[in-house]
Amino acid sequence: PDAVAPFGPLLVPELKKVAENVAFEDIRDVALSALQALTKALGHSSVDEAIKSVMAEEAAAAEEEQKRIERAREEERQRAEELARKEEAERKQWKEAMEAQRLLDKLALEEEAKAKHEDIIKKDKEKRSVKGKG
Repeated sequence: PDAVAPFGPLLVPELKKVAENVAFEDIRDVALSALQALTKALGHSSVDEAIKSVMAEEAAAAEEEQKRIERAREEERQRAEELARKEEAERKQWKEAMEAQRLLDKLALEEEAKAKHEDIIKKDKEKRSVKGKG
């Protein structure tokens, strides 16, 4: 049974189709004989029991695959949410950094303007003091 078990889900439904639908009696007989031999090898007492067992196994495998797909989708959704949170935090930091840089630039311009103004006043005082002495 272990050696043929992997092939049961593939062969049982196909052999049953051939045994029921093919027009040539010789082919139907061979398919039916193969189906009965496979049924015994799988450890079932009848073809119907084998088909039910195969269908139950297929349903269980399909259900397990569906659960795996749902888990993968959920993991992907969580990764996407985490990425979105990180991107939002980075955008916020970038905005804060840009605002801070804008304020620093403004302060630098103000200090530069103040230094120029003080320099002009100082030069004007020097001119006046030199003119006044001479």
